[in-house]
Amino acid sequence: MRAFLPIWISTLGVIFAIVDPFGYVPIFLTMTAKDSDEQKRKMLKKACGTAFLVLTSSAFLGNAVLRFFGISIPALQISGGLILLVIAFEMVKVIPTPEKITANEESEGRNKEDISIIPLAIPMLSGPASIASVVVLSAKEDSLFLYPAIILSILVTLGFTYLILRSASRIFERVGLTGLNVMTRVMGLLLSAMAVQFVIDGYLGIK
Repeated sequence: MRAFLPIWISTLGVIFAIVDPFGYVPIFLTMTAKDSDEQKRKMLKKACGTAFLVLTSSAFLGNAVLRFFGISIPALQISGGLILLVIAFEMVKVIPTPEKITANEESEGRNKEDISIIPLAIPMLSGPASIASVVVLSAKEDSLFLYPAIILSILVTLGFTYLILRSASRIFERVGLTGLNVMTRVMGLLLSAMAVQFVIDGYLGIK
């Protein structure tokens, strides 16, 4: 348990920060404005389930893909850390932030009866950034606890995501857009520190 806990905490921090469920509250409210509470619950359950399958599959298949292309773990850690650092800088507004989803995707989401798979599960909850972070984590170290920690982290993150988006209206009423932006910046700061650690680990792993 002592060996598992630090691995789980570090993986949970990265995955939760990169998924950033608080950042999707305004978008989710916009896309589901015409849906009933029951419809929202069903779509959230399907979206979180789909995202779980996508992210866990990425964790298990990531190393096989790396071996196929001859990519070393240190190379992945350094490149992945740099990618996560750019994302973190975007979250804290150090560099211009692109939209989480495009205007066309958001417009399509408003007009669709079911947004659970696209765009909610993909690319919002399990997009390129979260998939890349899971692959980087799966190559981080050789430990029996690594994959259970990643799977549990994905499960906990998506569980909290379901609860947060399920309560999106109440959260938005209480904290407003400014409060949500503050939460995103805090998670971006944490993610930046973790990204730098990935780069350090990759550098130290070069032989």
